[in-house]
Amino acid sequence: MRACLLLFWLPLAAAAQPGGVIMQFGGNVQFGAASAKPEKMPEPRGDLLEFVDGSALHGSLARMDLEHGLAWAAPAAAGPIHFRPDHIDVLRFTHAESVSVAPSCHLWFGNGDDLYGSLRSLDDQRLDFNTWFGGDMVIPRAAVRAITFLSSNYSVAYEGPYDTGGWVVVNNSPKSWSFHDGAFVGAGAGLLGRELHLTNSTTVEFDLAWNNFFTLEIGVYCDVTDRLDFNGGSCVVNLTPQKVSLAQAQNMGVTLAPLNAPGLAGEGKNRMRVAIECDKSEGTISVFINHVLARTWKDCRFTGGGTGIVFLQRTMFSNATLKLNHLKVSQWEGRCEPENAPPPANSDAMNFVNHDRAAGKIQSIRDGKARLALANAVLDIPLERVTRMEFAGSEVPAETPGPWQVRAHFPGGGSLSFQLEKWNDQAVSGRSALFGALAFQPNAIREMEFNLNRPKQDTAVMETKEFEELDE
Repeated sequence: MRACLLLFWLPLAAAAQPGGVIMQFGGNVQFGAASAKPEKMPEPRGDLLEFVDGSALHGSLARMDLEHGLAWAAPAAAGPIHFRPDHIDVLRFTHAESVSVAPSCHLWFGNGDDLYGSLRSLDDQRLDFNTWFGGDMVIPRAAVRAITFLSSNYSVAYEGPYDTGGWVVVNNSPKSWSFHDGAFVGAGAGLLGRELHLTNSTTVEFDLAWNNFFTLEIGVYCDVTDRLDFNGGSCVVNLTPQKVSLAQAQNMGVTLAPLNAPGLAGEGKNRMRVAIECDKSEGTISVFINHVLARTWKDCRFTGGGTGIVFLQRTMFSNATLKLNHLKVSQWEGRCEPENAPPPANSDAMNFVNHDRAAGKIQSIRDGKARLALANAVLDIPLERVTRMEFAGSEVPAETPGPWQVRAHFPGGGSLSFQLEKWNDQAVSGRSALFGALAFQPNAIREMEFNLNRPKQDTAVMETKEFEELDE
């Protein structure tokens, strides 16, 4: 017998919900009529150019440089359309493929950038680092805010949604989940899931935006993906704009853990970055909101055989809409340092696998050891014992403000801001105040942000306004 639990604020009994969702204790969650079946979503329509006024245009990037601006090839246009960067918000690509990489650490910088790769060495002046897309980099030590050391078998199981292949979608009427320009959009009660063959500890990360109150259940280690029906080893995180709670079935029964963390999104906010970290070795489930720990549950059991993830939206408002994108699912075995945002620090510090922490001066990293100077001693610590380093007084050289200051986001995670100089089908080049001259392959970039200093709108869920004559 398997028990199904959703965190409705109703007694545990069969109850009809607006939009046709039915809760059944000890059964499955059904949507609308019994004939509702998984359906196929449309394929992507190509690259997307989004403007600061909310309009958008499908097509492909032909060329981009300081002299001519951005040349965009639209299907209905006779030739390339030229735009200045001042009016561009985001450029999203469908050509960037997921990569199979095994980074050993995650670097955080004082300017908001971050990179995944391998650390070679560190001294009091610089850090030597290697990335799959940019090769060897020499980084001023003062620019580094923190280093998170990843498990030796860290891997990315999924990132997207850049296509719809493999997703199971069960919608009510009116239709809920749909795929639109690199995001899943939920406009009512419905479910989407995917089999990912998860075997190790898992982190599920995504951006979420909304225009009205919502409730979203996220099931991890689910044994089915067309309904929210979980066994004793899976968990369901319940998320609203103000609260987070957890349900996990254990010992053939149900354990309810409605521990609330109010004010997650903040007054007047309607977007957040969510990370759900299921650490099998520690028996914990942690939820991070905007890189800050909201809640950790201990003594969790991951004993079932489920290997998929499920997102279930239910709503009492007919005009409530969710937008879910920038989804990343990663796996590891053994230790994992929570990926919360590093706060500014007055001194260097190290976190260790036994959860101890020591503050002092990090002098160097060399030959697999980190040297830490304490008040009365200098210690050489094997890196396999270190989970995280934090550095005092990080200072990043300021980029020259201007229309060509951009931030590139890479497959597998990480982002880098720089002054763009040229882009064609062969290479991307630019210059960073932090890294100096930069060059990438075009397919190494998943997304490019423009106008970084322009305030972002918080009305994140809205109909995309497309150019009617050119983009139908």
